[in-house]
Amino acid sequence: MNTDFDISTPRLVLRPYKIVDLNELIDAVRSSVSELSPWLSWCTSDYDQHDAYEWINASRNNWQHNISYEMGIFERHSGLLAGSVSLNNVSITLNSAELGYWIRSSFHRQRFATEACQAISEFAFSTLGLTRLEIVTHTGNLASQRTALAIQAKFECTARNRIFAAGKPSDGLVFSLIPQDLHPAKPAFPTA
Repeated sequence: MNTDFDISTPRLVLRPYKIVDLNELIDAVRSSVSELSPWLSWCTSDYDQHDAYEWINASRNNWQHNISYEMGIFERHSGLLAGSVSLNNVSITLNSAELGYWIRSSFHRQRFATEACQAISEFAFSTLGLTRLEIVTHTGNLASQRTALAIQAKFECTARNRIFAAGKPSDGLVFSLIPQDLHPAKPAFPTA
């Protein structure tokens, strides 16, 4: 899929990462370490240009080969990078993907994750034709769980050893989202 693509919402622009985003990505990660590092093992205070460059290049390659779809979340008014949202672990066999997201600390509590997740979910179902998205959160990541519920994802289970990070397994809460969750059927009006 073409990486010259964006999704607009009332407050945000979601688009694939570009090399010009490198310094903004480094700043967003480093300024959010205390909130994000418990859940994202790559989010460290020594995240540097090499890390950002490698990730942006891998992300662009993933887009071009329809492996995964990582997008920067940019606040429309300021143009600042507010976070990231992605569809990863795309499975053609299962016609599904995992939905992941993080928000820069300075943009917390503005419902940007909810807005971005709704937009990329619409893209997943309408453009990619997927029929299931999974959100897997750490059991203690309440903010991520609130976002999952805010986009109408349904809690399915606590999956043992579902997350493997920093060389060790941990349990994960699994939420699912299907197209009908975004667009519930309208009730039929009774006929006389």
